[in-house]
Amino acid sequence: MFTNFHSKQEQDVNRLANWIQQATATVAPVWPLDRSIAVNPWWQQRTESIHEVAAEQLAWFNIPLVKGAEGLLAEGRFHGSVAASYDATQAQRKLRTLPWLTEIQQQMSQFCALWVNYPAQVGQHHDINQRMFKQWLKVVRQDRGIALLLNHKNIQQHLENLPEDIFELYQIALHQLPLTAAQWPIYLQVLLHDLYGWASIFAQRRWQRELTQQQDFNDELNQLLAIRLAWDLVCWQSSDEALQQQFKLTWSHYLERKQQVAIQLQPLWQQQSKREQHYQQQLTTQLMTPSTKQSENTLGKPPKLQAVCCIDVRSEPMRRALEAQHEGIQTIGFAGFFGLPVEYQVSAELSKPQLPALLAPQWQVQLSGHHDTSEQVSKIWRSASWHRAHESPAGAYGWVEMSGLAKIAKLLKKTLTYQPQQRIAASLVNTGPWLITRHQQPVSKRELAQVAAQVLTGMSLTEAFAESVLLIGHTASTHNNPHAASLECGACGGQSGAVNAQVLAQILNEPSVRQLLTEHHQISIPSQTRFIAALHNTTLQQLQLLSADVPEDVATWIAAANTQAQQEQAQRLLGQQAATIPPQQLLQQRAGSWAEVRPEWGLARNAAIIFAPRSVTRSLNFDGRVFLHEYVAEHDQDQSLLTQLLTAPMVVAHWINMQYYASTVAPQQFGSGNKLLHNVVADGLGVFEGNGGDLRIGLARQSVHDGQDWYHEPLRLTVVIAADTVAIDQVIAAQPVVKQLVDNEWLWLWQWQPSTATLQQRTATGWVAVPKT
Repeated sequence: MFTNFHSKQEQDVNRLANWIQQATATVAPVWPLDRSIAVNPWWQQRTESIHEVAAEQLAWFNIPLVKGAEGLLAEGRFHGSVAASYDATQAQRKLRTLPWLTEIQQQMSQFCALWVNYPAQVGQHHDINQRMFKQWLKVVRQDRGIALLLNHKNIQQHLENLPEDIFELYQIALHQLPLTAAQWPIYLQVLLHDLYGWASIFAQRRWQRELTQQQDFNDELNQLLAIRLAWDLVCWQSSDEALQQQFKLTWSHYLERKQQVAIQLQPLWQQQSKREQHYQQQLTTQLMTPSTKQSENTLGKPPKLQAVCCIDVRSEPMRRALEAQHEGIQTIGFAGFFGLPVEYQVSAELSKPQLPALLAPQWQVQLSGHHDTSEQVSKIWRSASWHRAHESPAGAYGWVEMSGLAKIAKLLKKTLTYQPQQRIAASLVNTGPWLITRHQQPVSKRELAQVAAQVLTGMSLTEAFAESVLLIGHTASTHNNPHAASLECGACGGQSGAVNAQVLAQILNEPSVRQLLTEHHQISIPSQTRFIAALHNTTLQQLQLLSADVPEDVATWIAAANTQAQQEQAQRLLGQQAATIPPQQLLQQRAGSWAEVRPEWGLARNAAIIFAPRSVTRSLNFDGRVFLHEYVAEHDQDQSLLTQLLTAPMVVAHWINMQYYASTVAPQQFGSGNKLLHNVVADGLGVFEGNGGDLRIGLARQSVHDGQDWYHEPLRLTVVIAADTVAIDQVIAAQPVVKQLVDNEWLWLWQWQPSTATLQQRTATGWVAVPKT
């Protein structure tokens, strides 16, 4: 009998571990404010049909995934946690007490903020995977105000009776809560959705530790779930029999609820498809016009200037503006981190990854000659402390009060001069030279040449070099904006792309690297070709050269392109009102005003990505809605480059697209609310809307709404590829992630043949022709 007891206990532990893993695996990561990048909040559900996920999200988690679905919640929400059931019952009984769920969210959120802000003071518990849970127990048992707020005298005793071990807690819950094995994983997801902001942050910390292959780490996401379960168990033990029966009844109908919701969503999906088809008809008209075919090979001779820009939709208007200055200007779309696996080592204490979050940096880059001086380090940390002090409400008011009248001059200057706020250490970026190392050892010329060859191949720039090649990173300028990083280069991990542009220019201008490129990679760069780093400020819509020594005609073209792009930007921001203010002045004021909630529209209205030679889209105006990546299928016979494009840039574009989508259709869960109410939490980890509640994630309302209506239109990404269907099918078959996104309708995938102006759409069953409009 003793053996059977332990066998049953071991079986329970294994089942619980599996359910916990299932629940926590559904949480998509969210990055801290200083590295804010776009994420698809449903990324972990991509293995299911988007229609299936939409039904689950609305039925069980009260989250709309399609526009209009929020109206269905008015017919009745799913009270899947004990706390939510308790609150619903109390509301029916018209008892005026603080909702349990409100208090649970507030208490847990405040604890999580303390946990991440003061890691050295959390206590040292032997089991690393229990530390956060045990510290919470210690804190919550000492909080005598909870019983008063909830008006329940037995709560304190229930908290005292909670076990010290997480799996013992789960075993108690397993035997007390009336849930089946099929219901448990969903129930645990319900609990996580009550603190989904913090769950997403802890998912990112888990992601980062796994990316760097840390073998033993404190998994906060599992412990967050355990804490939330502990609260639900306390609520269950504090409930009467009627409430417990209501909870059991709710879960007995959970599958029927999902089926009913799926039926209710069908007309909304039809409307969603019509909206997407409306945009796609506009895109089809452009891609099927005779002028597109005639635009091929319009240059016919070596280009006067080549400009490599990020695929970001905000680059598209600037590319058009540049190309309009001379027919010999060729622009190329490429990921804004320029394929460099680098981390910017600002000082011994401060480094910034400058690559997509999906990747880990391999090289460290730093300015040579004056790095790590005491003056430099002091400047960095003074800047950091100043920023942190002003980002918290108490700190901002405290600085003013301490400074007294001396602060007035600075406040007036900030108000009247419209100077954008520089992000920490941004002023240290200059023209180099740069040290490129791995583990404090210089990276070999051979390795530099290898990466350079990969980058140039990815750009489809291996021949016909112009004398001047601009490498254009991008940045943004804002003031009083905790989400400033979300407007920077997402490919650079929410940082300015200036570092990457300068480092790559240095590598490609190095004679020894060029010699190795010729000898080992068959890429010959003419001696007269010079790579020039530049920076595109998307808020000011302005190109800035990061080198003083450039040809006069290049500088002239850039100045004219800036003027044209600024006029378009001003029109996009203010419409007809923009005509009353010079565009450059208008954009400077918006960038530098600390009261401006919409310094720019970011990537709002993004709708498509095109992988094709720029020559076949050069004559088209995509109105800043399309990601443009250079791709020449004839140079990619083994589909290796196409594989990279569909597994990296396409996925990043999809993440961006779905973050804007989610922030629009489900702003309560996946939007960060009103910018005017944001308070920075835990030294820049995220924001509260107001003084508490869950951590808010996603885009602020002002980033997708113009004050009267939604500015962003939530459309799934349309992916257009100028390649043979056979080649595309081979990549889909070999890459599970690509197949999941296509077959489960998380995006639309089209094959484009520019020479015949024809389009085909890939479905789960094969290719179908896209009709002309």
